[in-house]
Amino acid sequence: MSISKADICEIEIQEQTMDDAGSKYMVLVKSGNVKSGCIDLAKIILTDRKPIIKETIDDGKTVNDKNN
Repeated sequence: MSISKADICEIEIQEQTMDDAGSKYMVLVKSGNVKSGCIDLAKIILTDRKPIIKETIDDGKTVNDKNN
């Protein structure tokens, strides 16, 4: 796993509805820098299971679900 710092982070979840699609969902992870205008495609993930979106909060001592 790599760690990178970015000004912009975009996660797109695309549901594939075509009959010949290889997977039901495509997840794109993009990051970039506002000053340079450069956007990098970090990863493409294909899956047949609906992606799980989880938000957490780190207070320096514990990491908790944001929804609680």
